[in-house]
Amino acid sequence: MQDKPVSILKHLEDLRRVFVIGAISIIPGAILGWFIREPILRILVKPVNDLGHKLVYIGTTEAFSVELYVAFTFGIIFASPVIAYQFWRFVLPALHAHEKRYIRIFVPVSLFLFAGGVAFAYYTAFTFAIKFFLSFGDGGLNPFLTPMLSLSKYLSFTMWFLVPFGLIFELPLLLLLLARLGIISPAFLAAKRKWALLIAFAFAGIITPTTDMLTQSTMGLAVYLLYEISIWLSYLVYSKKAAQIAVVDGEADTGAEETGDNADPDREQQEPEHSSDDSGTDNLEDSYRNIVDRGKIDKK
Repeated sequence: MQDKPVSILKHLEDLRRVFVIGAISIIPGAILGWFIREPILRILVKPVNDLGHKLVYIGTTEAFSVELYVAFTFGIIFASPVIAYQFWRFVLPALHAHEKRYIRIFVPVSLFLFAGGVAFAYYTAFTFAIKFFLSFGDGGLNPFLTPMLSLSKYLSFTMWFLVPFGLIFELPLLLLLLARLGIISPAFLAAKRKWALLIAFAFAGIITPTTDMLTQSTMGLAVYLLYEISIWLSYLVYSKKAAQIAVVDGEADTGAEETGDNADPDREQQEPEHSSDDSGTDNLEDSYRNIVDRGKIDKK
């Protein structure tokens, strides 16, 4: 039974409900974030405090605005599963059954990878970046300069630094999805290893502002390792897909053989019937000849 077509107004109504529910789901997380804003800020400013520096605010409402920003950002993170669920619930009716299964797996995995990328960046590249930038202040390369970090600008720098790493950690999932849909192949990814290695280290050199080769090498190897993981995962997906295709082909061949086997007995049954008709005709002809011969004998 085919699904009835849905009007564009119904789609717009469903999309509006997605935005409304997503916006409402942020409110509880933002309220919770407001009560735990101090521990969150303490974690974010820890790299600066460990170096003996303190953040300042230079505007009357800057500190209050930053705390609201932290609470709202935590609310978005807290509500991200609900937002993702509402979005995919809107998209799922247009997908096939196997595509729905992939989406249900990829959504929680993508959230986990994003959080892992942010945590990895915070404990590695971000800490080294803060040390590098503050090394230009007093007691460092320029003793006559004193760092005075603004709270709002520091948090803006923190977000722009950590979020890209969370997105980079989505690379294996993205390549795995493309391989599963048949857009790319493991052979294609393996053939581009040299370019991937070059791009990984170039990206590490841009993101990591330190001149320390150890830090840049660590970040470059981490990005390239994600690429290698993507290749091996795509091999597994391709192998599974090939096995499914082989099973389908085998079932098709078996069905063709069974069809041929079922056709042979009918043909055999038809052939004896055809031979019995021929034998019956021959018997009639013989009888007719006998009768004619007898008539000739009686006349004589």
